Amino acid sequence: MWRLACGLVTIKNSKVSIGSALIVIIFTLSLACSNAQAQTTTSFTPIDKFSIPEDNGIISFAANGTYSSATFQNNTWTFTNLQITRSRLLENLEISTQNSNVTILSYATANNTEFTSTTLRYAVEGDGKQTLNLNPGSGQETIEWSVTFNNHFIDEGDGWSISHDGTIVVSGATGNVSLARDDYFNNASGYEQHSVAIITAMLVAITVIIAVVVKVKNREHLNESELVKSV
Repeated sequence: MWRLACGLVTIKNSKVSIGSALIVIIFTLSLACSNAQAQTTTSFTPIDKFSIPEDNGIISFAANGTYSSATFQNNTWTFTNLQITRSRLLENLEISTQNSNVTILSYATANNTEFTSTTLRYAVEGDGKQTLNLNPGSGQETIEWSVTFNNHFIDEGDGWSISHDGTIVVSGATGNVSLARDDYFNNASGYEQHSVAIITAMLVAITVIIAVVVKVKNREHLNESELVKSV
């Protein structure tokens, strides 16, 4: 009887432990998801100016929007999670301008099974130079770039150039400028691309583990019960 009572207590405690583990796991996953989604943003309007005094440049936007951070270093503005009204989210943008004023008009992306197409449009006043990187540090896997000045395609080396890290330098452009690239490999992180699949796989794995643990525990307690009866 004493062994049977101990077996019942052990079963009860194992159920409590498994239940507690489930609660902790679910709480942790929900907290991680909420933290990933929660962001502190700052709003801007077309009247806001991001100046570059040493280079005689000003950056502004044609529409309202938000960003999570805007830092200025080495005469370059870096925007994180930039969201312009009626445009897609731009995770990272580095931009500087010399002897010219730039108004960012829009940012768009299009995806298919083979590549991602990205387009940034801006208007420029002044015969100066602009330096831009649409996603610094993402491992540029770009197959093709195209640049237009006032809807006219411009050859590389004739008004614009690109470095190995994806930084584009535009010189002498006035009016509307469009930068477009086709990436045959998506630069988004694995978690961003497959977050739902990852979470689902984690939950399935956790469920399987718990089921195995419960099965093993029940088998052990069943053996103990049979042993008690035999005694």
